[in-house]
Amino acid sequence: MRLIIVFLLLISCGNSDISAATGIQTGPSISLSIPKAFCSLSANPIPSSTSNQSSLKPEEVSKHAALTTENKFSKVVSILSLALISILSLLSLSLYRNNNIRKQTNALLQEKNSELLLAKEKAERASTARSEFLSTVSHELRTPLNAITGITHLLMEEDPKPTQVDYLKSLQFSGNYLLNYINEILEINRIESRSIEVEKIDFDVRALFTGIHHSMKEQAAQNQNEFLLEIDPDLPEMLIGDPTKLSQIFINLVNNAIKFTQKGKIMVLVKLLKSENKKSTVYFEVSDTGIGIPIDKQESVFESFSQGSIEIKRKYGGTGLGLAIVRRLIIILGGNINLSSKIGQGTVFSFTLEFREGVRQPIRSPHFNDNDLISKKILLVEDNKINQMITKRLLEKKQMYCDIVETGEDAVAIVKENRYDLILMDVHLPGINGTIATQQIRLFDSTTPIVALTAISLLENREMLLSYGMNEVITKPFEPDNFFAVIAEYVQKESA
Repeated sequence: MRLIIVFLLLISCGNSDISAATGIQTGPSISLSIPKAFCSLSANPIPSSTSNQSSLKPEEVSKHAALTTENKFSKVVSILSLALISILSLLSLSLYRNNNIRKQTNALLQEKNSELLLAKEKAERASTARSEFLSTVSHELRTPLNAITGITHLLMEEDPKPTQVDYLKSLQFSGNYLLNYINEILEINRIESRSIEVEKIDFDVRALFTGIHHSMKEQAAQNQNEFLLEIDPDLPEMLIGDPTKLSQIFINLVNNAIKFTQKGKIMVLVKLLKSENKKSTVYFEVSDTGIGIPIDKQESVFESFSQGSIEIKRKYGGTGLGLAIVRRLIIILGGNINLSSKIGQGTVFSFTLEFREGVRQPIRSPHFNDNDLISKKILLVEDNKINQMITKRLLEKKQMYCDIVETGEDAVAIVKENRYDLILMDVHLPGINGTIATQQIRLFDSTTPIVALTAISLLENREMLLSYGMNEVITKPFEPDNFFAVIAEYVQKESA
């Protein structure tokens, strides 16, 4: 600030001197705001009285005038030089300060970036640890669940007493409930970790929803509900999309409707909104006449582990994950879910998705009966004694032969010495695991079907397991009918 004041004073004096020396009016000057006394102090006036001039010779007067003019120009140059030096000093000071500010800002940004990177790494480690924990817990829970459901199935086929049937059904229901709980926790974890991918395959939309309706009709009837399905006749026969996720969405929505509706009506509506350029916009809706959802709870019902209130959770049970999974899957598929509900009147969930129109592919439906399984020789590689007993009993009831080994090393050795129609390979084994054992078997046997038995989530690990040389994957606990269907499919291929 002091430099600026000095600069203004110098310019003020300079303007007055320039006008005096050149006879040119410089116009309004900032010197008007500066006391002229300062300029008079800085000037060195030359006496110009008439008496002095009259005593000088003409040559001296001319010389004196030239000297005066030269002095004034020298003074102007000096003032301008000082002004230039002042400006350069101010610019240097400004650049210096700006450079310091830039350095401080860059240092602060680097510090913040380092903090953000550390926070990101910490969050990623926490997410990885959570995923690994859930995967481990899933495996540890699925293994005893396989024993529960397997033994229950065997007992149900042993012609139990009528009083025992109710107990066995309760046991079966509890096992299925726990399995569903585990699957939902794993599914929400998979979605949150963004490890989920969207399929783009041809599927028959009518067959998909007819199958859902057929499989859940009996469950709806248990609450004395009428379960209706309405599909727009103008809807294309085949669409391209992800039928698995669409099934998950509707199974969860219908389950939710069944749970909160007694002696009412549940409706699934599939309607074509627009079709052009081989693209179809489809409207989906699930409505019920159940208890309804309060307005203040309608947003929170889509949060994980939320069920509206403690009373509802106690009365109706459930995990509180179904609607959270539904909303996130719909977002992944490119839509948004809408909710309309009134207490005591019911609830409507709806959303819209866009699909490309597909083409029906020729499908050969596999057919088999129990005779396809008779006398087939199966190798079971399993270290859990209970699972050994259950699986062997299931196979023997279909008149198959079953050899059992407990380690991957023993599996490789016995396959070298014997021929089997199919190998059931547990993934987690003592010593070398099932994937390594499969790779070693494939070095000398590329034809025997190997089916993985795993207690880890199928959706996360199917492609990885198939890449090791396995032909198919069965997740424990398994449904016996599905179990035998997979075995029949591959032993038929082997014998063909």
